[in-house]
Amino acid sequence: MLILGYNEVTKNFNSVIVDKNVPEGEHFVRGDPTDKNTLLRAGIMKEDTLIVALDNDDDAIFAVLLAKHLNPRIKIGAIVKKEESMEKMYRAGADYVLLESEILSSEILRFLLSPQVASFLDRIILTRELEITGFPVPEEYVGKRIRDTDIRRKIGTVIGVKRGGKLIKNPRGDFVLKKGDILLFLLERKEINKIREMMGRWISRRD
Repeated sequence: MLILGYNEVTKNFNSVIVDKNVPEGEHFVRGDPTDKNTLLRAGIMKEDTLIVALDNDDDAIFAVLLAKHLNPRIKIGAIVKKEESMEKMYRAGADYVLLESEILSSEILRFLLSPQVASFLDRIILTRELEITGFPVPEEYVGKRIRDTDIRRKIGTVIGVKRGGKLIKNPRGDFVLKKGDILLFLLERKEINKIREMMGRWISRRD
């Protein structure tokens, strides 16, 4: 899978990320994601899935058009900032489109806030490649700020915390975790088994 756009949603994915401002490393391609040569350098021709999550919707739409031109067989998912961009994105060739501000949509919120979302590895499958997954906070992190843990390094960015009957979206780094919190992540599905094993060890240590 190839990703266009380096931001809080995509930065912790292990797939190749293309953007103008990315770190040096094997998982990054520095360049304009709306430029044909950049996409070719990133290997667009051999990929079967593309996620587009650029800061500007017009750039994202152009990137989808270009990607479909270069590789008509590629499946494209896009995250847009404006609702009016969704139809344009579909017309450009995207196979599925998510509105950034509603990644946790009303249906997803109802699921996340329901009583059954308290067990290990509850999840919502968004696409073939992406899902929102919830994990109980490990005992060793209770009372700590998110930035003082290794959660981001081991799993990824916490996009939400379910606390009782409330959902806190996009918690800041100084957010203090409490016993019973459910941490929510937007993850690549291929990473879930590895994370399940890791979290299983954490949960076991709580018993």
